[in-house]
Amino acid sequence: MKNDCLNVCKGIAAFAVVLIHCSFPSPVGGMMNGLARFGVPLFFMVSGYFSYGKGTDTVKRRMRKLFALFLGANGVYFVWRLLALWEQGSLTLEAAAGFFNWKSLLGWVLWNESPFMGHLWFLGALLYCYCLYGIFVRKGLEERVYFLIPLCLGANLLLGEGLSVFGKGISFLYVRNFWLTGLPFFLWGHWMFREERKGKLMGTPGLCAAGIVFGACLSMGELMLSGGGELYLGSILMTAGIFSLALRRPDFGKGSFLAHVGEKTALHIYLWQMIVFDIVEKLAYIGGVHEHMVYQWMMPLTVGGISWLLAEAVVLGVCFKKVH
Repeated sequence: MKNDCLNVCKGIAAFAVVLIHCSFPSPVGGMMNGLARFGVPLFFMVSGYFSYGKGTDTVKRRMRKLFALFLGANGVYFVWRLLALWEQGSLTLEAAAGFFNWKSLLGWVLWNESPFMGHLWFLGALLYCYCLYGIFVRKGLEERVYFLIPLCLGANLLLGEGLSVFGKGISFLYVRNFWLTGLPFFLWGHWMFREERKGKLMGTPGLCAAGIVFGACLSMGELMLSGGGELYLGSILMTAGIFSLALRRPDFGKGSFLAHVGEKTALHIYLWQMIVFDIVEKLAYIGGVHEHMVYQWMMPLTVGGISWLLAEAVVLGVCFKKVH
C-alpha cells in the first residue's frame, strides 16, 4: 500500500543529501551536513521495506532495472569526467584509461566506490543488497539474518566514528558501502515491514518524534567529538524515528510537493545533483561571485532547485518514451 509520509521522507532525504555535497558556510554547513546523514540510510530502509514478501521474479526485475540505471549513471558521469579533462586540456587516452586501473576497479567491486563520481556508490550498494536478498529469498533465510543489522551497524560505528574519536580514522570506503551501510539498513526496513504486519510496532508518534530530536542533538555532539564522519549513532536514531513515524502516519503529506518528489524524482535528484553542482560552481567562477557570501548561502538552494527541475525533466522524458 502507498505510504505518502514515506514519500515525504524520501523527498526530504533527497534534498538533505544535496546539503551534504553542497554545504552552507560554516558553522551552519557543518551542522546541516551532520544532520543530513540520515538521508542515504533512509533510502536503503525504504528499499528493504518494500522488498518484504516479494518473490524472486520481483527481485530479479528490480535488479535488472537498477543495473540498467547503474550502467547509465556511471556512463554519464564517465563522459562528464572526460569533458572536464578536455576542458582542462589534459584529456588523453592514458588519462581516460586511468579510471579503469586495477585499484579503481577493486574499490568499485569491494566497496562500491565508483571511479567516476563518489556518490554513485549508492547504486552499487543497493544492487548488491538486491543480489544478496535474492539469495536469501531462494534459501528462505530473509527473516533469519536480522542479526546482521546490529552487527554491521556496530562495526560501522566502531570503524568509522569510533576510530576517528581516537585520531585513528580509516578510509570512509571501508564503512560507506554495501557491507556496513547498505545491507543493515535494507534489512532493517525489511524487519520493520514484518513488525508492522504483525502489529508489533512499538512507540507512539510522540516517542518517535522525541527520538528524531534526540538523534539530531546526538549527531551534533558526535560531529564535534569526531570532527566529521559518514554515519553517527544519532543518524541511526534519526533514521529509525523518521521511518517509524512515517509508518504510523501513512497519509501525512498526501498530495504535497515533498510527497511528489519522494515518489517521482528523489532518486534522480540524488543522481544528477553533482552535474548541477559542477555547472553552478563553474558559472560562479566565471562570473567572479564564487567568494561572495550571498552566493555561498544561495548555492546549496540553487543546486537543490535546479536538480529537482532536471529530475522532473528526466522523469517526463522517460514517461514520454514509454508512451511512444
